[in-house]
Amino acid sequence: MSLLPQSFAFALTLTGLLLLSRWITRQVLWLGHRLTNDENTALIGYYLLLFPGILLHELSHVAMAKIVGLKVGKFSLGPKPRRNSVELGSVMVSRGDALRESLVGLAPFLGGTIALLAIGYWVFDVAALEQAWRAGGWLAALRASDGIWRVPDFWLWAYLIFAISNAMTPSPADRQPWLIAGIYIGVAVGVASLLGALSWLPVGLGDNVAGGLQVLTLAFTFTLIVDLLAAVALFVAEIIIVQAQARQK
Repeated sequence: MSLLPQSFAFALTLTGLLLLSRWITRQVLWLGHRLTNDENTALIGYYLLLFPGILLHELSHVAMAKIVGLKVGKFSLGPKPRRNSVELGSVMVSRGDALRESLVGLAPFLGGTIALLAIGYWVFDVAALEQAWRAGGWLAALRASDGIWRVPDFWLWAYLIFAISNAMTPSPADRQPWLIAGIYIGVAVGVASLLGALSWLPVGLGDNVAGGLQVLTLAFTFTLIVDLLAAVALFVAEIIIVQAQARQK
């Protein structure tokens, strides 16, 4: 399995998921404001809609902080408007080095990814879709996907995918230490490469990494499809609401 194409597919899928998540956030808040004509009510509605994902987001911060040895302070949930952003929850964590702070900031994305992998593979059997695609292409995968709708509690699991995927993106505060940590890691890898340290890595490591990226890509693709369906529903809701309000004037 080639690492470069799989890395590109993973990056493309992840980028699409993050961009769509931002659009969904703006759309839900816009619809809430259009219906209620009140920003606070719209924000509360958005918060309640994504609450399972928000809870996982904040608990991921707590879990990672404890794992890397940082002290956890005040834990709070609830929507608060911020300048150019919205705070849906917060966890006070003691200061540490750039790497540990970056891991704590990245924790919601890691926790959300694990949750999406678990739902995708254990509940919806995404692995079977992969096998069908390998055997007969996209048409075979589409035929195999017919059974997805018959999964017990389908709408509950679909809702959890929606809530988790749209709340797992790190906040601006979570991203602050990433640049420093990224520089440290990049320098370390560069030095190791120059010294020939990477030559000691197992020969099959590239295939293993590519396989892991493929698993993530499939899970994110399934998540992207769920979010796309939600986006279509939100777009249709916008058209209906705008037309209904226009007729009332």
